[in-house]
Amino acid sequence: MSEALAWSREGPVAEALALAALVRDCVASGIERHALLLRLSALPERLRAPRHARQWEEALAPLLRPTRARRFDLPGGDVAVVSPPPGAHLETARAALARMAPELPLEDWAPHLRLPAEAAVLLAAVERALGLAAAPEAPPPPPAPPPRPAALDAALRALAGADVAIAQRRRGLWRLAPGQEEAWREATEIRAHLPDLAERLLPGAALEACPAAFTAFRRAAERRLLADLARPEEARGLGAVCLPLALGSVTEAEALRLDAALGPFGRERLHLCVPLADALADPGGFARARRWAEARGWRLGLDGLEPAHLPALGLAARAPGLLRLRFRPGFLAADAAARAAFAAALPEDRARLVLLGADTPAAIAWAWQHGITLFAGRVFDGRG
Repeated sequence: MSEALAWSREGPVAEALALAALVRDCVASGIERHALLLRLSALPERLRAPRHARQWEEALAPLLRPTRARRFDLPGGDVAVVSPPPGAHLETARAALARMAPELPLEDWAPHLRLPAEAAVLLAAVERALGLAAAPEAPPPPPAPPPRPAALDAALRALAGADVAIAQRRRGLWRLAPGQEEAWREATEIRAHLPDLAERLLPGAALEACPAAFTAFRRAAERRLLADLARPEEARGLGAVCLPLALGSVTEAEALRLDAALGPFGRERLHLCVPLADALADPGGFARARRWAEARGWRLGLDGLEPAHLPALGLAARAPGLLRLRFRPGFLAADAAARAAFAAALPEDRARLVLLGADTPAAIAWAWQHGITLFAGRVFDGRG
């Protein structure tokens, strides 16, 4: 797809790219714009005949003649019109459009968007038009049984002496602020990839079907990971690193050996993030882990956050490290009240928020609207 985009210098693809650039400029500068997005490709066939196309054009024509509005014809037939405020002429056009299809909710196919507040919605439309939107998730496979106790015991013994390097996953945490042309790598996330290890050591079993088995397996894998990272030759080359760990893994002996291997300078660049679910389930254990981390100069943060957690989350203030929030496509459809509530619940220090699942430009635009500039996801995969 990227080669096709590079070849196209004009036409709908070029207009889509130009619209994406305009939206990014609005986010970077904070300049207000209004946009009318016509999702004509989503209309039923009975409203897509040539005579209807002429009617849509007639409704849009008054927008472009006396104003500084700019029209973008996107691949697939959708149209976007972007205009300086106040945008009253967009509402006039929407009223005319509504009369042409009174049985269809206007917000579904002709929303009036405000930039930069709703930039992510417009970028998502660009991604769909270019075929870049994330594919729908495949249906889950039939549930597998939990591991048998004997098989789990054997797997835990195997993990104690295994080299989990083959099942490590490393990816960058990238800092990218509005207006920047290039992202820079702030840290490396390293984790034991439990699905790979479970497939090797517990084939045909579902760890998630037994929470106690999952916890035991994860902690055994993380102890092995920490021991591997504590090897002198490995520890010397780590740099700034983020380790998502189960709450119990933070205070394991292997974590102390890694601390000793890193030394005073290295431990200052060590970020540990424990699942929010662990912290909520065991507040006392989280408090002990926080004191343990503070005494050693580690930064303890939280993993697995959702926006719904934040308004009632007092833990964020007591976890001075990274706060890892996973992007959900539904964020783009949030109304103004939901966006305001989310923004009010975020910590003042937005620099320590990480958006996981930054797989599309729309996700990044959504994050920028909330002051988030640290990312992990497919947009950044493949960088050095």
